[in-house]
Order: sequence, then C-alpha cells, then structure tokens
Amino acid sequence: MRIIFTIVILIVFQSTLNAQHTNIWKDGKLTFVTKEKVDSEGAEDETDYDAGNDDVGINMEIIKYEDEVESYLKDIKYSSSKGCLDMELELKEIGSPYLDKHKSFYSVCYDEEYDELIINAVIHRDDVQKVYDIALYCYNISLEEGLDVLKSFTFLDEKQD
Repeated sequence: MRIIFTIVILIVFQSTLNAQHTNIWKDGKLTFVTKEKVDSEGAEDETDYDAGNDDVGINMEIIKYEDEVESYLKDIKYSSSKGCLDMELELKEIGSPYLDKHKSFYSVCYDEEYDELIINAVIHRDDVQKVYDIALYCYNISLEEGLDVLKSFTFLDEKQD
C-alpha cells in the first residue's frame, strides 16, 4: 500500500512539474502554451496584447500590411532584428524561422539594465495581410523554453467571428 501511495504522489508531482497552460488571445485569434497561465489583466484588444507571470512576459501587436513600410514586409529577418533596435536593446543573435505553417522569424535581444533575454519575433500572415509583432520576455525561463512558447503559437480559425 505504501508503494502505491508513493507512486501516486510521484506521478502527481511529475505532472505538476510538467504542467502546461494554453493561453488564448481571442481578439488576436491565437493560442500559445506556457508552463503557467499568463495574466493579461484586461490589457488586450484586437491589436494589442500584454500579459505575463513571474517566469515570462509577452507583448504582441497586430499591424495591417497596409500600415507597414515595404522594407519591413519584404525582409522577415530585418523585421525581427529591427524590434531589438526599436526597443533600444542589444541584438544578441539573429535567429531563424520557428513556425511551419506561417512566415515567421525571431531574434534574441539582451536588456543590460535587467540582465534578461527578450525574444523579438514576427509572423507575417499573407493570408490575412497582417504582421504579428511579438516580444517575449524571458524573466525566469531559458532561451530554449522561450522558443518553445513561440513554437506553440497556433492560430484559431479566421472564419469564426
């Protein structure tokens, strides 16, 4: 009996350690996965999303193609790395694409003041003529865990309104 109880406790503990939460930005029509729920505290609308917890922060903005400059739309690497410079952060690394179904790219920025990595990522959605501009703050997660969050992005059916 004691062995069974110990096994059950270990399974529950392991499940807690590996828990995942799917976060939904309804207006942005997307989901993403983090270890713990991020709280947006109502700071979201159809073009902006701002949320976080103790481990990760995320800011997203949706920009219509018609409102973006041509150079930004033509070169997705440039789009990604420009975000670091726009936030006045050091560009640490130019990354790579991270989604299979959409044009995407990330760059790694470094904030010297707070000694933290920020992943600046973009998704160019030709099908809906929108750019998703994303800043993922890695407060207490590794770069790899941050990239896992980006790779978990899934868009909801655009036809559901």
